[in-house]
Amino acid sequence: MKVPPPGLVPISSIPEWVAEFFVLSQPLRMGLEAYLSLGKKKPTSIHIVHAKRNINIEVKAAHAYPSFVVDNVTPSKDHFLAFVVYNDKFEDLSVVPKVFIVPSVEVARITKHINEERRVTMVGLAKYKDNWAALSGAR
Repeated sequence: MKVPPPGLVPISSIPEWVAEFFVLSQPLRMGLEAYLSLGKKKPTSIHIVHAKRNINIEVKAAHAYPSFVVDNVTPSKDHFLAFVVYNDKFEDLSVVPKVFIVPSVEVARITKHINEERRVTMVGLAKYKDNWAALSGAR
């Protein structure tokens, strides 16, 4: 990783909130009422409110090849996880991150135990790529 010029924050220290804003923009583009949850210790990053149901989204991000810790995920029909992967191209604005929208009730099926942690890897995420329709309340 290259060293940033003085005054800029190194990529490795950018928190997941960068990905949260990206994810927040998608339901808004779909015409859904969506809000960002602010705070350091929060299980939910984004709330979507519409007539059919209220949905919570937990955003997890990775700069390079991802493996996401999911130890604290509690399954619920209205809770989703958005896994955002930058493929080591965070600085390249011409590259859109890959986003996988996974219902929390399906996380256990794609979870592996790695070094005493429950983790989700790219292998399990493939079918959830750009699964934005799941947030519309159709399910």
